[in-house]
Amino acid sequence: MELRHLRYFTALADELHFGRAADAVFVAQSTLSQQIKAFEEEIGVALFDRASGGVELTEAGRTFLPYAKRVLREARRAESVARAARDGLAGLLTITYEATAMRSGLPAIIKTFRSERPHGELDLVEQTTREQVNALRGEETDAGFLFLPINERGLRVQPLFTAPMVVVVPAGHRLAERASVPLRELEGEPHVIWARSGAPRIHDAYVRACHEAGFTPQILQEIERGESFLGLVEAGLGVSIAHASNVQIQRPGVRYAKIVEPTVPLTLGLVHRPDNDSPLLDRFLETVTEEQDAFTQQSPI
Repeated sequence: MELRHLRYFTALADELHFGRAADAVFVAQSTLSQQIKAFEEEIGVALFDRASGGVELTEAGRTFLPYAKRVLREARRAESVARAARDGLAGLLTITYEATAMRSGLPAIIKTFRSERPHGELDLVEQTTREQVNALRGEETDAGFLFLPINERGLRVQPLFTAPMVVVVPAGHRLAERASVPLRELEGEPHVIWARSGAPRIHDAYVRACHEAGFTPQILQEIERGESFLGLVEAGLGVSIAHASNVQIQRPGVRYAKIVEPTVPLTLGLVHRPDNDSPLLDRFLETVTEEQDAFTQQSPI
């Protein structure tokens, strides 16, 4: 069975006239008749009744017709998707991200990309910065939204936006009503902080800033991922630090304040392998550039 047989069959089924059907598929009438007969012999079923002088569908032909049309529609769709993939409009991309990206500009990027590339699929996976670097190095992902800097050769980095860290304190804490807090005032406070193994950029940037301010943070509890630090702060276990995008997460038992004197900046960036020649990835990178302002617009501080 070939697609041309299905095209000839559906044309004749629609027209019920050999001459008009032949014109519809741009073949000679004799060719159409021969091909239809060969098709019926191939599948062992009479699809048309020619005995009355005209041509009519048999019961088998009427039953077969919607299936034949469905196959032709899927074939046309497959051709369209193949051309779209060639032009960077279709395919599958695996995109990893820090939760911060999803709380800032990434949703706008996803929305725009899906509207412009309806045949492009995104497999979105939340990972820590370290996990993302490993996935990029192992060619398990196409691009990642993570914290910079990264010291990894063979990866291309596009900084997206920089925002300051905030301190997270329990409601009722001495700093709870402050809009900003000098870093030095956090000396002696028990800290619930991101483990270096999971978030080295956040951990290192904060500890380095504390050292420059003249103290070492008292780390009571380390966390690996997720938003559990908010619950631990709410429970009064200690203070924590986070990217400014976390201010969007409102919990009645915690308060946020910008860290100042000095500010402790964190930069979110997009990282990918320059040897990845996927046309769809090129389109995704273009969308990120077009929507980059969405990150700064979503920053609450």
